[in-house]
Amino acid sequence: MKREEARSVQRSFKKQTGESCQHFPSLQPWMNDTEDFPFLGSALKKQAMDTKKKKSLKKKVERKVTEMKEKQQELMEKSEDPEQSDAEHPASLRQCLGPGCVHPSRPGSKYCSDDCGMKLAADRIHAILPQRIQEWQQSPCIAAEHDKKMLECIHREQQDTLTRLKELECHFLELEAIIQRGKQQAVCEDEESNKHERNSVNLQVFCVSCGKSINTQVALRHMEHCFTKYERKSSFGALHPTCVEGATRLFCDVYDPQSKSYCKRLQVLCPEHSKDLKVPDGEVCGCPLVKNVFEPTGNFCCLPKRLCNSHYCWEKLRRAEVDLERVRMLFKLEDLVEQEHKVHTAMKNRSGLLALMLHQTIQHDPLTMDLHSRADS
Repeated sequence: MKREEARSVQRSFKKQTGESCQHFPSLQPWMNDTEDFPFLGSALKKQAMDTKKKKSLKKKVERKVTEMKEKQQELMEKSEDPEQSDAEHPASLRQCLGPGCVHPSRPGSKYCSDDCGMKLAADRIHAILPQRIQEWQQSPCIAAEHDKKMLECIHREQQDTLTRLKELECHFLELEAIIQRGKQQAVCEDEESNKHERNSVNLQVFCVSCGKSINTQVALRHMEHCFTKYERKSSFGALHPTCVEGATRLFCDVYDPQSKSYCKRLQVLCPEHSKDLKVPDGEVCGCPLVKNVFEPTGNFCCLPKRLCNSHYCWEKLRRAEVDLERVRMLFKLEDLVEQEHKVHTAMKNRSGLLALMLHQTIQHDPLTMDLHSRADS
């Protein structure tokens, strides 16, 4: 009970002193001094001393922050106006590094003008470049030898591709001649030609495009029509037409004004811009017959083209096969030309001015001229 009474007295005293200090601010400085109030308790004395120390620390921190801000502002002003600082202190200016120049350099530069920088660079090139060229000629470059071997391989592949392209052009002309010979054959409609169709069994297969079940006799005809129907929905175009010297009948190259592009399908197989002509009644099939799958017999199919289901669209497929192989050879030739160009540019850059000035091969033994790395025997 005595402790609770003492605490209540201290609380009431604190409230009274606080209210008096608020109403009379002039009393606050000397009220903080605990020596003038011996009647205060020890707890109040400690509290007063702590508040005094906190205020002094705050003032010191605020002074340091203001000093740091002032220093930063001064540095920023000096960095923003280097010309003004250099003008105020002319002794801080450096001399221009140009050959024979006695003028001070520009602020933020080593030279007084661009001409001095160009003169110094030219003198450095004249002094360093002849020695570097001599060193380059003395020691052979291994990378250049590898590039030469690569160029030989590229030229060999180019020659093989060109010969293959010429063979395909001859094959293209031979195919056109075979098609003309087949059209000149007489139509044969006797019983022996139709015997196979009468004795054939009614078998069913599924179409690879639509999945429907169809008869084997009309399977090729149905699959061809179904494929062209689905192929017509997609388009393949480019911004420029194809220009290949000495090549005929490769790409469709029909301009589409909606997409603003040229069709890049094979001209023979393009279902969007080319339609199959109607077959007349008296036209012969004319497909060259073979034995053992690949051996030509020299004979031709003499059935009417409308009735022959075994060789449907054989001209278009043979032409497309030859044209596709020609396009592949042309693409391969273009890739080889790009590889050759890259190798030539690498060889030129390796012996250029910038590479000779930046790189150097140090030859420690003057008697050893060959710097190739050999495996220890």
